Amino acid sequence: MKNFKIEKFLKIRFFRYLLFKRRLKSCGNRVIFACGVKLVEPKNISIGENVRIGANSILSGQGGIVVGNNVSFGREVLIWSANHNYYSPKSLPYDSTYIKRKVVIEDNVWLGARVSVVPGVRIGEGAVVALGAVVTKDVPKCAVVAGNPAKVIKYRDLDKYNKLKANNKYHLV
Repeated sequence: MKNFKIEKFLKIRFFRYLLFKRRLKSCGNRVIFACGVKLVEPKNISIGENVRIGANSILSGQGGIVVGNNVSFGREVLIWSANHNYYSPKSLPYDSTYIKRKVVIEDNVWLGARVSVVPGVRIGEGAVVALGAVVTKDVPKCAVVAGNPAKVIKYRDLDKYNKLKANNKYHLV
């Protein structure tokens, strides 16, 4: 009975992967879409290899989203690549124009649960974004950021990071 439940779970997970893969601009192997993931304009979203998108996350791809390899999203991550025009609107509080700006998440990034990313942001390779952070500006390589707005609180050990990367030591999702 226990094996039946595991097999059913894996079949559902694989079906979800196939369904999303067909709709995305590109999608690598070993990508997990947890339950409740929502993709808006998936034709503008590219996802690399060995990626996990956490439960109830929303990726809004109007302006384009690129996710690198070996990336892990916690639950309820929000990524927006477009925003309403409130700078010089033709009506209040905003008009029907969307300002589109690509979001790039480089390789080996970890986004904690409930992270929000605004349009136009680049999250550098190896960065860690803490639970609940609101990323409003680019994040440097191997930075650990937290808060609202997210600020660098420290950096990962670059020697250790580079050694793990050189030896292909990736957490498989």
